[in-house]
Amino acid sequence: MARSFWLALLGSTVLAVSGLHRVALADGQTNKGGTLVVARVQYVSPSPLPAPPNTFPQIFNNTNVSGIQGNIFLDYYGTQPGAPRQATLPLTAASVQQSQPVITTSFSSKSEGSLHLSLDGHYVTYMGYNAAAGLEGVSNSETTNPAAQVPGGCSPTPCYDRAVALIDYNGLVSVTPENFAYSGDNPRGAITLDGKQFYMAGNSDNTLNKTNPVTGPGLTIGARLGTPGSPSSIQLGVYTAADRPDESAKQHIKDNNFRGIGIFPDANGNENLYVSKGSGGNGDDGLFQVLDGSHPGATINDVVNNGTGAGIPAGGTDNTIVQLLGNYATNPNTNQPSPITPFGFFFANPSTLYVADEGNSTITLPTGSNETTTSLTTDPLAGLQKWILVPGSSPYWQLVYVIRRGLQINQPQNIPGYGVPTYTTGLRNLTGQVNSDNGTVTIYAITAQTSTVSGGEPDPTKLVAVTDEIAATQLPVSNGDGYGNWGDGNSGGGQQQQLDEFVTLQQSRSGEVFRGVAFAPSP
Repeated sequence: MARSFWLALLGSTVLAVSGLHRVALADGQTNKGGTLVVARVQYVSPSPLPAPPNTFPQIFNNTNVSGIQGNIFLDYYGTQPGAPRQATLPLTAASVQQSQPVITTSFSSKSEGSLHLSLDGHYVTYMGYNAAAGLEGVSNSETTNPAAQVPGGCSPTPCYDRAVALIDYNGLVSVTPENFAYSGDNPRGAITLDGKQFYMAGNSDNTLNKTNPVTGPGLTIGARLGTPGSPSSIQLGVYTAADRPDESAKQHIKDNNFRGIGIFPDANGNENLYVSKGSGGNGDDGLFQVLDGSHPGATINDVVNNGTGAGIPAGGTDNTIVQLLGNYATNPNTNQPSPITPFGFFFANPSTLYVADEGNSTITLPTGSNETTTSLTTDPLAGLQKWILVPGSSPYWQLVYVIRRGLQINQPQNIPGYGVPTYTTGLRNLTGQVNSDNGTVTIYAITAQTSTVSGGEPDPTKLVAVTDEIAATQLPVSNGDGYGNWGDGNSGGGQQQQLDEFVTLQQSRSGEVFRGVAFAPSP
């Protein structure tokens, strides 16, 4: 792609993407410094406007509005707090400019928009919709494949395929419409080994009516495998929970309502596929491993004790999905929601795991009141959870602490141009790096927000970062108990910061949200 084209596309005030220095970081590998890519979604006013309320952001309190497609931008930043934006790739516009199918995302869908660096370090991936910006209701639409539709699935709402964008070092974009993935619901993210396949995670679908006899979960749900250029994908097994009497009536669709996805090596160097679940009223919330189908019926005991099922599934539906850690999504005895709400995750090594938890805090208004008085629940598990693997224990994965300092959870923040205060409740998508000292890890994450506007769905979000000592099993006693160079001491920053205290790197503006973060690809 000619440099002049990129300068015209990106604007003269930023560098062309092809002119940036990139540092590769395959998940779980060591990186020396690097550039971050942040997925930013921009609000686009629908046309025609619905009946009031129809101005931003109150339009998202309109019960007749079920989501509005926004434009996607990929912003490139250094890893230092307040680092200036190095470049922007307008992903939605670039897909059209490069004669690819258009890709957008639901502006208000907080669970969408993750970014993932490929295992070979050459690409980042983003999953959204093959639909124009400003359209309403796309996230609830069926896909164009008749086999993925309930009767009348395209009427009155048009059908829109989901889509995966593959973006290389030079900003070249390849978009694959997916007509057999997450029909009727949200795509969350995709990751690739080397640009030759997509592993995908997403929400439940509408391909099965809830009638007797129950035939099983939907056809386009869960962890899936697709190929660039092909509209169809396959389901990589089914997770079936048995924690509620009504599970079978729900056909286990929500059991496979996955949010996060990642590929990380185990102690033997085998890459493994993982997904997370942190929402939905049934099933189990937690972290899951998609085991290779050559060992059907493998359990977490097999995984931990002898590595049975290791390896990334190459296809087929006989793969086993095993819960590594978690809780009932809804406790069958108390009817209370899960105390953990996992999202993105990062393995610093095979026995040390960091999990983003968005928290259970919600805005409560006095009955019959239009006031903005708020009441938020303190959630001790919201933030960045650190888990360690302890073979021989029960359970195997143990939560040792939660990093929250610096997030200012449940503290009001006023963003210029945004009409109501927003509150950070926890974290959603993230990425990480093991620093060159091999003793610390730095996690970069996007905050979860809430407010009186549609539960915070359109609230501006932040890019934050924190450094932790990998071997530690408890937090420092006080703020002064640990200092280190920001991120990696070889990255040239040299800024002193406290261990286990979050620092805000960037803040999105009103009308824009950060959704995903990854390290930038390299040639």
